[in-house]
Amino acid sequence: MSELKKLSREEKVLLAGSIRAVTVAGGITEDAELRDLDRIYRNLDFEDYEECLDEFEKEYPDEDSFLKAAARVTNPAAQDLILKIVYDLSIQNGAPDDAQEGIFMTLSRLWEKR
Repeated sequence: MSELKKLSREEKVLLAGSIRAVTVAGGITEDAELRDLDRIYRNLDFEDYEECLDEFEKEYPDEDSFLKAAARVTNPAAQDLILKIVYDLSIQNGAPDDAQEGIFMTLSRLWEKR
């Protein structure tokens, strides 16, 4: 997905955290599901996913800091791409659960206000 290359570092860090949040909210626990996660970020061509995720976990350890980081993403194309990926991940195994849908809706509402 070449669109990922257009994201700033901060946007990629937020995307990595969003991917982790959606997958954890979906209850990924088994090895097969973790392999699916590896496949997902490889398919996205997210070469520095692990680095971005490490940075996310250090910089944004809680929901409040996550929301503040998301509020700093003002590029509509980046917002749309992050929302698309979050949505696609949340429906990957059927209907999203409440936590997964909540992540999507929170980001959507935050960015809708701009």
